[in-house]
Amino acid sequence: MIVRTADRTWCGSVADLRATGVSSHQVADAVRGDDAPCRVHCPPPGPLFDRVGHVHPEMGLRVRPALAVAARTRGLTPPQADEIERLRAERDEIDVDERVPQHATPPEDDPAALEERVAELRGRISALRAHDLDASDERAALREAAARLSEAQTTRLAAAQTRQATREQRDRRQRRLRLDDRIANRERDARSWLVERVRGPYERAVFALDPGADPFDCDPTTAALAILRVGTQRGPVVLATEQFPTPAAAAAWVEGPVVACGPDV
Repeated sequence: MIVRTADRTWCGSVADLRATGVSSHQVADAVRGDDAPCRVHCPPPGPLFDRVGHVHPEMGLRVRPALAVAARTRGLTPPQADEIERLRAERDEIDVDERVPQHATPPEDDPAALEERVAELRGRISALRAHDLDASDERAALREAAARLSEAQTTRLAAAQTRQATREQRDRRQRRLRLDDRIANRERDARSWLVERVRGPYERAVFALDPGADPFDCDPTTAALAILRVGTQRGPVVLATEQFPTPAAAAAWVEGPVVACGPDV
């Protein structure tokens, strides 16, 4: 690890920035590769960093999800992993259009009544022709009725297609929701499995830091440091707490590089 501020450079497993005025949040940004008033050259921090890579008094922490991530960094794979991957692939194949379907307006005219009207007019025209009588009025009425019938049939067909599309969309959405529920259940099972694999080492780490503490209801900084002890953090840990007498002691605890920072103002 190499850490550079405006006037100093640290190389190795420990960088003590407590007297530099650079905040721990700024250092965490630098570890992630974002713009910051310092530069940190290190391996990519990995998924555990987002959970416990920045340890400070105001941090929030969901212990079990973070422990599950720590277990994964140790190469543990839950038995539910293949099923979760299969369910996700099945869910992703279901195409759901989130746009609200436009309901087709029902036809103003009754197609059945118009069909009878058209048939009636055709019969009258045939009868008039048979007697060599003028049927111009009936032909005009037939053209109007046929046009209205065509429009009503088109509108009715569009309404039926819209209803069918809406039903299919609803069915797809319900299938996705059911799959989402199954995935969430399997993910909870996987998380529980991972947590149980590292529960013992984690609890021992908590007790070493704070004897008598409840491992799953303790100070977030204590829990974070215990999780770091259990997991494998590739990038440096940004530390803004006083649990260890020296930054070197903190680096020995997490078994990796540490950037020590003063309290954020």
